[in-house]
Amino acid sequence: MDWIDLLADPAYRHVLLNHIPVIGLIIAWGVLAIGLLVRQTALLFTGLALIAITAGISIPVANYGDAAYPAVYDILDGHSRDWLDYHAEVADTWLPLLYATSAFAITAIVIGWARLRWLPWVCLATALLTLAAIGGVSVVASAGGKIQHPEFRISDPP
Repeated sequence: MDWIDLLADPAYRHVLLNHIPVIGLIIAWGVLAIGLLVRQTALLFTGLALIAITAGISIPVANYGDAAYPAVYDILDGHSRDWLDYHAEVADTWLPLLYATSAFAITAIVIGWARLRWLPWVCLATALLTLAAIGGVSVVASAGGKIQHPEFRISDPP
């Protein structure tokens, strides 16, 4: 199987891209936080753009996950199926926050561009919202990691 075949598989695309909302949001939040600390406009806009992009990546990640669910479910054992169901449930709970974070960051860019003196305030609000999104996406990622890896399971899914 070559890499083109792998990219055609929605499960592989889901796994390939699902690290972006987790790691990407942490990095983007760090850029925004540094921009707030040093009060550098370019870093603030860069942080906002990175947050908008990385939170927005959750849209195709969720779509690939939904497309892969039936095939993945069929190859898993009972306990892993429970974790897959829980992973999907948790993702459905937290995805709206990721979408809102992306939209809020885009709105903050527009507001900051129109009213530069408001930029630090909209960046601070975006940073706080992004922290919540990082927490949510971490819960989703944790549940996903337990699907096939019994060594990460310390309990049954809630």
